Amino acid sequence: MACVNSDGTLTTSAKQLLTLIQSEGMTPEHIAGSLNLPLFKVRSSLRDMKSMGFVNQTDETYIMDERARKLLERS
Repeated sequence: MACVNSDGTLTTSAKQLLTLIQSEGMTPEHIAGSLNLPLFKVRSSLRDMKSMGFVNQTDETYIMDERARKLLERS
């Protein structure tokens, strides 16, 4: 599941994931269940988003970072 389109905008799936975790941290399992996506795709996306600085991780919980919030607002 790619996170960013070639033009630098967030993909639809990335928008859905980030919108879900924008105000409350969630585990990958909870995200997968809420979005009805396979867990491996959610984990892969979170790994990519973490490396880009879009999400922050505390233990097993992920929450959206301010950088992603700015991208999400422009979408």
